[in-house]
Amino acid sequence: MIKNNKIFLNAIFSIILLISLSGCENEETNKNVENKIIQELNYLDTEVISILNKLNNITLSNYTITTEEIQMEEKDSNEGTSGEEGQEEKTNTEQNESNSEGSNNSKVAITQMEPQNILSSDENDVDWEVVKKEAEKINEAWGAVVLDLSYANVNNTDILNFGAALNDILLSTKNENKLETLKNTAKLYAFIPEFEQQISKNEGELNVRQVKSYLINAYSLLEQEDWASIETNMINADTTFKNIINNIEFIKNREYQANKTYVLLKELQNSLQYQDKKLFLVKYKNLIENINRL
Repeated sequence: MIKNNKIFLNAIFSIILLISLSGCENEETNKNVENKIIQELNYLDTEVISILNKLNNITLSNYTITTEEIQMEEKDSNEGTSGEEGQEEKTNTEQNESNSEGSNNSKVAITQMEPQNILSSDENDVDWEVVKKEAEKINEAWGAVVLDLSYANVNNTDILNFGAALNDILLSTKNENKLETLKNTAKLYAFIPEFEQQISKNEGELNVRQVKSYLINAYSLLEQEDWASIETNMINADTTFKNIINNIEFIKNREYQANKTYVLLKELQNSLQYQDKKLFLVKYKNLIENINRL
């Protein structure tokens, strides 16, 4: 009887151990999937904001590097030869040059740094070829991201709606419609914090993403000069950012950056009284640069 009891207890212990190990393995797998999806959302975040910035010729670097090739003419080696012999040699040289194109010329690449100036830039001169390439990059990445989101049981309606918004971006960029591309891209970004909320418990990161979504909404309305809606989005951004400031655990190693970013947010918010597009873009650039560092 005692022997049977021992066998029974050992069997129970083995089952409990297997369940426990299986639970740990599932938990680790879920954590790995979560981390992978966060990295994918970070990528989408960067690419979507890049498209938005390019629609107004905004770059987050202070300088761009340009390279230009110039033609250099080499000095004639026969220069200074006198008399009939010299004239003959010169004639032969000219004939050789005509037969060997570029034999006496060379190209030199000159690289220079050009400052980025928003106030004097032309926000209507959009490089649509670059924008189209970036939209297609997002579309290519989405094929992998959608599988991971489905595996993590993210709301299927949100996944489908992201795909529909992505289709809208591809069409509006194809048609080179700036207003529609701004609207569609802002709509697309709004799904990123929605996805993160469903897979992560990091409230600090989620609030940062939500502030950016409000900021992007305000930015997308600039083309229409809908200042009332822009102000509403900035008020929402301000309210959400206060949650970041009050999250002691999240900002303990980034308090300076959080405070600096909040000051820049208030700067942008205060600039709305002038209802000036260029002023908004200057303040927006400073803010988006710093919020990306949180």
